[in-house]
Amino acid sequence: MLQCTSEGEIYINGQAYSSLDLDNLRREKIAMIFQNYNLLPFCTTLENVCYPMELIGYNQSDAIEQAKEYLSLVGIDDTKHHRFPSKLSGGEQQRVAIARSLSSGAQVILADEPTGNLDEQNKENIIEILKILAHIKGYCVIIVTHDLTISDASDVVYCMNEGRLSMK
Repeated sequence: MLQCTSEGEIYINGQAYSSLDLDNLRREKIAMIFQNYNLLPFCTTLENVCYPMELIGYNQSDAIEQAKEYLSLVGIDDTKHHRFPSKLSGGEQQRVAIARSLSSGAQVILADEPTGNLDEQNKENIIEILKILAHIKGYCVIIVTHDLTISDASDVVYCMNEGRLSMK
């Protein structure tokens, strides 16, 4: 069992978390894939994926081209680029949320049940993308899931049982 601590400091790239600009950290360094998607309902699929890139300074045409590549990577074709989230299935919304997190360029990805609403083929594709990001591109990918196939594909697995964290 791991020991729980109640005090201390977290460092990110050698800087104390408490001294960081948290808005900048969340915008540029840490991307999140939410279980409930958190897509902007008034933006199209393409606009949702472009948004993080525009926040960090991409011009609109470059953001659009890059967003199309991320959407293609997660299996969203151009017939869905101009749909609003409410007109997409749960699995499609999940994949748009994943493309949006990739578009931020953040090297740390925190994912809450990223494959929970996906069919088997799309789940395997997303797991493969996350493995490539971690193993080849050097990203830190942290996933919270109940899905044992994701834990089987992971390098390090921690289990939570009755409030206790242990290494698998």
